[in-house]
This record gives sequence, C-alpha cells and structure tokens, in this order.
Amino acid sequence: MSRDEKRFYRWPTRLDALMDHSFKHGFLYFLSNRSRISRIWRDVVGEKVVAHTNIKSFEMGRLEIDVDGPAYLERYRYSVKEWIKRINVEFGDEMVTEIKLKVGSTKKD
Repeated sequence: MSRDEKRFYRWPTRLDALMDHSFKHGFLYFLSNRSRISRIWRDVVGEKVVAHTNIKSFEMGRLEIDVDGPAYLERYRYSVKEWIKRINVEFGDEMVTEIKLKVGSTKKD
C-alpha cells in the first residue's frame, strides 16, 4: 500500500466491520494472542518448567521469562530454540521470534 493509499484509506464505519478489523489486525488481536501465550507456554514447556518460570512480558515477538535462579537460567537456555518452534506451531503463526530468560521473581499472583 502506497503512502497516499494509506493516507486516504477509508476505515470501516460500521461497528461490526470495525470489530472484525480489530480482531484480525488490531488491538483485540494483540490481546487475544497475549492471553493465549500463557496457556500455550504451559502446554509447550510442561509443569516442571512452569513451576520455576513466570512470563514477564510478550511484545513484538519477544517473550521475556523470569526464572527462579541462575541454575534454572543455565538449564533452560538450551531449550529456548525448541520452545520457540513449538510455541509457533501451537499459534499457527510466527508470533514468537525470541525468548529472553532473566533471573527474577517467579511468584505467581
């Protein structure tokens, strides 16, 4: 889409068309994927890993994970590439491009 086409793009005026656009490309799409990541994370890595990790943030393809300590950080960093592949298979799209592990608080609220 050229610059002029973007400038004069006619946005949907009906509510259902606007909601449909948002579910496919906008903020609601972002929210639905953000909520799905926690469920998919549990399915992909398993309960043992979930017990020592916590999802800190998920933005622009980057998933930040807090781990209990340096020993878990060292253990889990070898599995990151496999986790990315499996998460993207579950999403059906290339949603996660990077997983960043950090030592931090994993207390569940």
